[in-house]
Amino acid sequence: MSSRLEDEALSLVSAGSIESDNINFCSAEQQDAFLSDGFMVIESFASTQDVAFIRAVAEDIFENRVGFERGAQFDMLGKEDGERPAQQPQILNPSEFRPALRQTATFRKAEALARDLLGPTAGFVFDHMILKPPLHGSPTPWHQDEAFRDPAFDYREISIWVALQPVDLANGCMAFLPGTHRQPVLPHRSPNNDPRVHALECFAGFEPADAVHCPLPSGGCTVHTGRTLHGAGPNQTDRPRYAYVMIFETPPTPSRTTRDFPWRHAKRTARQEREYDWVLRSDNLPWQQRLKILAKRHYPNASAE
Repeated sequence: MSSRLEDEALSLVSAGSIESDNINFCSAEQQDAFLSDGFMVIESFASTQDVAFIRAVAEDIFENRVGFERGAQFDMLGKEDGERPAQQPQILNPSEFRPALRQTATFRKAEALARDLLGPTAGFVFDHMILKPPLHGSPTPWHQDEAFRDPAFDYREISIWVALQPVDLANGCMAFLPGTHRQPVLPHRSPNNDPRVHALECFAGFEPADAVHCPLPSGGCTVHTGRTLHGAGPNQTDRPRYAYVMIFETPPTPSRTTRDFPWRHAKRTARQEREYDWVLRSDNLPWQQRLKILAKRHYPNASAE
């Protein structure tokens, strides 16, 4: 991270200009909508100051390809074969590279919101940042986040998706299919059946025409569960579209049914290979983390949006 951004983060914290005591929880109506539909919209979530800081971090991360060599940054929708520009760059766990992200009021509001919706045992799992490049940022396929997870467990999770500029149909706002959180995990596959692509797409059991599109102002957010079908359109504007996503969950429990997600076993992505090579080269990596990454080499656990 540039020294300018580090200094800005430190000044925000030390000056108390991150509003830690001014947390506005979602309304009862919003919570009812979340329980009914599996998603909700909060028009005002991140402050203007936080949005400016988080976006500056995102721009720095993507411009400098932070985390690329260790597989943390990758093209979610492309094959990473060098033949075309990245369609949708993403970085997993940006707060590991830029810890100041977890010192913002936005992160603390997200923690509080997660406990509001999931209960006191809800905890932070991971975060990610997404870039839809101008003019060629591709659509994000319909999918359920839980399709990326280990089917041996049941999950109660939410994703809090924060817009770092205004979003609408033109630059790829989020879209959801109401009520799909009450369904099981539906069939998924790699886009175009290409296992080199990290993303998943749901291909049966739903009607895209029922989608609800969710435009947002800068700093607004959507919240959805791990089973809510969602996607996003392409970025057809001349400006990049950035989003910051924080995922929270209660402790997973053993699945009450036997499930198999065969689409997970087929994945063979360049991201996985970079992560695997990085683990083998990293002498200082704690052995617990090393074993976890090696054991999950072919099982990415991040959503597309």
